[in-house]
Order: sequence, then C-alpha cells, then structure tokens
Amino acid sequence: DQTEDRVLHHAVEAGARIGAIFKEPTVTPTEVQRRAKRLRTPLCSPNGAMCRGWNGVTISHDTMHIDGIDLGYRRPVYFERHAVGGEYGAGWTFVGRGQLLTMFYPEEERSDAVLVDARHVEGERNVAVVYVNPLDNVADLAHHFFGRCLEGGVVPHVVTKKTAFKWQEGFWTIMKDVFDAHYRDRFREAGLLDATDGKLSHLSSDAAIMQIIRWTDGGFGMAALNYDGDMLTDELAQVHRSPACITSALIGKREDGLQVARHHRLVQRRIRGRHALRGRNRVWQWSGTRVGSTHASESGRRRHSHNLTTSPHPTH
Repeated sequence: DQTEDRVLHHAVEAGARIGAIFKEPTVTPTEVQRRAKRLRTPLCSPNGAMCRGWNGVTISHDTMHIDGIDLGYRRPVYFERHAVGGEYGAGWTFVGRGQLLTMFYPEEERSDAVLVDARHVEGERNVAVVYVNPLDNVADLAHHFFGRCLEGGVVPHVVTKKTAFKWQEGFWTIMKDVFDAHYRDRFREAGLLDATDGKLSHLSSDAAIMQIIRWTDGGFGMAALNYDGDMLTDELAQVHRSPACITSALIGKREDGLQVARHHRLVQRRIRGRHALRGRNRVWQWSGTRVGSTHASESGRRRHSHNLTTSPHPTH
C-alpha cells in the first residue's frame, strides 16, 4: 500500500522481459478489507495487471490427466478465456433518477461524437456501469484455440450469449471467419466436425454450463469472453475434481508477434485428505507434459516447449 504495489509492477515488467512467470494465488482486498487494514486505495487485481502489461490475448485452461488417478474428464478438455475486457475493467457509479447518456469521442479531430446509449433512469438507487470488450486480438485468440484443438484432436465450440447480448456477435463472427478461412477443411478431414454437421459449433453460455457437466468423456474445447470464461472454467475445475488439476496459462503477444508471457495460477486443494498433487502440478506447469503419464505425445512436448522458449531459465 505504501509503495502503490510496486512489487507487482516490477513482477509484470520482469515477466515481459523474461517471458515466463509462476504465480501463486493472490487476494485482491474487498472494500471491507481495505477499511479494516487501513489501506489508502483498493489494490488492483494482479491478474488484470498481468493481462494489461503483457498484452494478454487469452488464458488457456487444460485438464490435467495423471495415470492412476480417476478425475472428472476421461479425455483432455481445452478452454480459452478472452484475457481482456468485460466487467473486470468496468467504470461505474451510483446514480439516482434522471437521464443517463453514454458518449464516445473518436480520437480523430474531425470525427463527430457518437451516442452509444441514452436512457431515463427510474428509482432513487441505481448503479450505472460501462465497460468495453476489445476485439482487435480475437483473431489471435482464434488461431491459438483452433490450432490447439486440431493438434489435440478435440471438438471446438465458441460460447457466447449473443442471442440476448447482441454486442457479443462480433466475437462469434471473428472466431467463425478465422475458422472457416483457415481450419474448417482440416477439422473435417480429421473427423472432428462429424457431430456438429461439419460446421463450427456455437453454444449459448446457458448450454455450455450444462454441457460441461454432461460431457465427462472430454474431448472438447470451448472459447468464451472474459467473464463467461471465468465462470465456466470454475465449473470445469469442479467437474475435474479440483482447480489444482486445471492449468492456467496467460498467452500474451509482443510487438514482433511472439507469445511472451506464460503464467500459471496454482490453487492448492485437499484431494482425499492429502496435498500429493501439488508437486506434480508444479512440475507439469513448467514442462507442459503429463507427469506420470505415458500418453504425452512428442508433438505436445514440442508445442509447450515452444511457448516457453522466451525464458531461458523458467524454473528460476
């Protein structure tokens, strides 16, 4: 608090320079905790700072599979969560009864202001919230997601609630355009679209919630916007027995186009009364292979090692 979280900024800078960071769980203080500990300002989320500092594109979550331990999904499940935008960076304030206007002022000097929304607010106690979902990096997310699904032999699904939230249509459109132009034929040849009529599958967020529970055979992948991805990966972890059995890797992008930042959030949970998986998880995070399993392929090892090549000494 006294240094305005200087250690976090130093860690983010180091991660961008080195190319890898290992992150343990952290706690972002609530307003009640802030007052109790007499903090001057609420400390920002470390995960948000990493996403911004490393030009975050996506947070990849994979199920871990360890021989001899029966977890929730029989085959691998991949999940991509858009790393930026949504409620996490929202601006807000309490408002009463009156007129609420949301305006956009383009940076171009001669461009006119754009009215985003206008509405009359009823009631004496309301909260007005504004946030933005960046779409510039969704194509990068799409290539990362579809490439991983194709290599891993899993069926891809894009998750939105675009029927109700029309502004989510752009996310789906970009994902589908990238898929149709670069991946559809290869997925068809691999037989991975047989169950989806040869097309890229779209799931509403409501349907995704149910299918994550039902599809315990695994072999599927999902990509979603930031908030939906946060909630759905928590559910994924519950089905797969523990957050300690789900990897979490933030994928960022440098100006030269290389993926630069890879961090993992390891949450320690008691499984059958023991903490035995903690060490295995830590080793798996850095190696990218299934510890204790004979099913880790050479291509999988090459893929994960490539993502860490910008860090000469990742275990340091």
